[in-house]
Amino acid sequence: MNAALLGLIAALSWGLHDFLARFPSRAVGAVTTVFAVTVAGLVVLSVWLAIDGGTIEIVWPSLWLVAVTGIVFAAATLTLFSALALGPISIVAPLAGSYPALAMIFAVAQGTQPSLTQWAAIGAVMVGVVLVSRSGGHYEASGHLPPGKLKIVLGLALLASVCFAVSLTAGQAAAPIFGDVQTVWLARCFGLGAIGIVFLAKPGKTAIPGRWLPVLAVMGVLDVAALGTIVAAGSLPDAALATVVSSAFGAVTVLLARAFLKEPVAKLQAAGIVVIFAAVAVLAGA
Repeated sequence: MNAALLGLIAALSWGLHDFLARFPSRAVGAVTTVFAVTVAGLVVLSVWLAIDGGTIEIVWPSLWLVAVTGIVFAAATLTLFSALALGPISIVAPLAGSYPALAMIFAVAQGTQPSLTQWAAIGAVMVGVVLVSRSGGHYEASGHLPPGKLKIVLGLALLASVCFAVSLTAGQAAAPIFGDVQTVWLARCFGLGAIGIVFLAKPGKTAIPGRWLPVLAVMGVLDVAALGTIVAAGSLPDAALATVVSSAFGAVTVLLARAFLKEPVAKLQAAGIVVIFAAVAVLAGA
């Protein structure tokens, strides 16, 4: 399996994950949702390690890589869920999915040399993301976005993009040292510590209603599956391609929002979705 196909699996997993995130984020808050999803993901990973018989070996000089992976990923998820709690999925998801631009800068700095076809497809992904995201004013005018919230939503989504790029790059660097599953498990522990502090400091904590627990559990599984495939790509040639292709999750989320929430999708957005999936197909076969 090549890195692009792993990225596609991550895109589908995160696409569904972020669509589901809209509902508990608005019902119980972004912090509570991220905390619960992080716990669920860590439980799934722990069971996986126990069944597989895997062991955790701490490599101290490189432990900072998994720390960055987990803590920054938790920050990315928190800013993403906060944006989803305020604005339409069709704006937030594509902007958050723009992280490959920065991730590719990191990869090129580390010596990666994509082919001309790969560069063209990568550029197409980014063009598609831009096309999908150029509708903020339309949503505010139509009442799908509260007045005065556009800049906040855009800022949170773009911050999530930066955090995703940093986290996934660090995770791929850690995977050959610690192992794929072990890296994700350790990162999850650091992430739980970080979001746990925020959760405990949050005023007015309430118990999570039971009706949300199945949704949060599914989200935890999807999140672990996505992050695990990206990290696993770290040991493959052109690992950065997995990060790029995974950015198509925004298009998946937009399609789900259109199908089930009837969020309006402008012609420009539809064109961007087509461009993204076409570019992903090229990368998957490259």
